[in-house]
Amino acid sequence: MDCPEKIDKILLELDRLESHLRSAELPSEEKQAILKAVQEDMIDLLISAWKEGDRVVRRSAIYGLSKIGLPNCVEIFIQALEDWDEQIRVWATEGLAQIKDSRAILPLIKALGDDNHYVSFSAACSLKRFPRHEVIPPLIQSLNDRRARIRRRTCKLLGEMNIIESTENLIMALRDEDPDVRYEAAEALRKLRTNEAIQSLINALNDESPDVRAVAVMALGSFGDETAIEPLLTVLVEHKDLRHSCIESLKNICGEENLEPIYTLLRDNRQLIMETSRQITSRLHLRQNLA
Repeated sequence: MDCPEKIDKILLELDRLESHLRSAELPSEEKQAILKAVQEDMIDLLISAWKEGDRVVRRSAIYGLSKIGLPNCVEIFIQALEDWDEQIRVWATEGLAQIKDSRAILPLIKALGDDNHYVSFSAACSLKRFPRHEVIPPLIQSLNDRRARIRRRTCKLLGEMNIIESTENLIMALRDEDPDVRYEAAEALRKLRTNEAIQSLINALNDESPDVRAVAVMALGSFGDETAIEPLLTVLVEHKDLRHSCIESLKNICGEENLEPIYTLLRDNRQLIMETSRQITSRLHLRQNLA
């Protein structure tokens, strides 16, 4: 039997002990004291294994601790978020999510910037499990973090958690120097759908990043506000790669039955391009003949 299987077996025995104690004819205080003593002995053993074992043992130890999830493991899990082993960092986020101690919020926000995608994803999932009133202020504050990766993943998380209070901060993030941050900010505002964001998303149609422009088009379509019609028509004419997305967004705003003027605009625009091309070609030929 390898180490992970041994840890699972120990955890199973711990569950059986807890079940047995529930049915035992003992005072409640005595039951709790017995269970706590066994858990604390096991925690001490697993902490030692994490600090001194090889890679497999250390991973198994943190896994075991995450399944027990007692408050006195918080500091251990916070330390483990800095571990060199990515799997240990993942299990540390799992353990902190189970305990939900507010001391873990800032370390988990820092873990959003982890190089490993699974660690950052697990950190985001863990933060979602904390009380909203505890996690919202530090998340919004992290939009000012010097690390673009944390700003980007925070924008994404704010949208996923539907944190309306972050609207103004996400609007500011639309002006971030990093295009990936601006993209996630626009995507988050699309999910929040607060009217305060409409003008900023219209401005984002002129962003230098094609990805930001694309998500701004989709976001404006989801709002259904007529203010976006003219800006979307401009993008439709000027950016062929966004034409289909613009039509879909305009359909959401205007209704499919009102799209005929858009198709007329495209036909007239195509005709104008062809006519202009012919005029230029004629001038070139005339100049060549004169030469």
